[in-house]
Amino acid sequence: MRPPEFQRILIVKLSALGDVAHALPVIDYLGRVAPAAWIDWAVDRRFAGLLEGNPGLRRVVSLDLKRWKQGWSTAAARREASAAVRGLREGKYDVAFDLQGNAKSGVVTRLSAAPLRYGFDRDGAREVPNLLFTNRKVALRPEDRHISQKLLRIVSAPFGGEFDLSDLRSEFVITEAQMRHAAEVLGEIFPEAAPLVVVHAGTTWRTKRMDPVFWAEALGVLRKRYPRMGAFLSWGNEEERREAEEIRNHAGRGVELLPKLTLGELASVYRKCGCLMAPDTGPLHVAAAVGAKTVSVFRVTDGNRNAPFGSNHRFLQAPMPCTACLRKRCAMDAECRRSISAEAVAEAMADLMGVR
Repeated sequence: MRPPEFQRILIVKLSALGDVAHALPVIDYLGRVAPAAWIDWAVDRRFAGLLEGNPGLRRVVSLDLKRWKQGWSTAAARREASAAVRGLREGKYDVAFDLQGNAKSGVVTRLSAAPLRYGFDRDGAREVPNLLFTNRKVALRPEDRHISQKLLRIVSAPFGGEFDLSDLRSEFVITEAQMRHAAEVLGEIFPEAAPLVVVHAGTTWRTKRMDPVFWAEALGVLRKRYPRMGAFLSWGNEEERREAEEIRNHAGRGVELLPKLTLGELASVYRKCGCLMAPDTGPLHVAAAVGAKTVSVFRVTDGNRNAPFGSNHRFLQAPMPCTACLRKRCAMDAECRRSISAEAVAEAMADLMGVR
């Protein structure tokens, strides 16, 4: 069957940071199967920085959804939302791919006015109302274990449904100015250190986190292997900054906090350092997207589904019978934390550091 000749394509993947990063291979895929098409991406404004400047996109449609929802009683918010809808429809899309699968993304997909609107079927959609807004439901296959494979299954449907995730790249555009800034920041803290590694301990779910002592111990094990190693702690808010300070206090010499950084600056630091250790959190997936080697810890989520994909990445899954439970609160949280050793994480990172 001859593939469709779409001229204008809309990707709808609104949030969150890690979820948008998981969808980045879609751009590479569409660039190959529809090289003449204009590709736009609708995204929550808070995460637009992950997409801006991407050469595979014609336009990033940045939507201030949270602010519009909170201020819907005001005329200004309604005017802004209406203008955004008009701007979306000006795309005159042939097809839209809803890669979120919830009610909110369904509304955005429907408002795009694309005649073909691909999305998950009932088994794959995150929220049942999403099914009201798509008119091409795609069934996932048993081999679609990883989230990026699930998203590519939707996008590949009109093109024959076949893809190879290992052959597709994720691209996060970093400017030369951001790379220079990263070199300056790192050089000012540890000018002679090598290798360089970052720990990002913070995440929104308490049940995804590990204790500060855990990360300090992992860094201590790594330092025995690499005495000249420089270790950096990244953070995104005040709670994460305090957590990073606690890690530094436990770890001792050669470990310092990074300054407050924009998303682009943080990505450039991750690329410059080249190695990251973290739980299941957005910055983990940003680091993977810019080419850093990663070791991640998974407890309440499934690493086979969510961990960075590829040979430069390792994950450790909690060996609990209830692992990947998706609970934000759990009576066995402390036991689950203890089920993964800091030494195992450090050894996995050391193995990756030794791979050239």
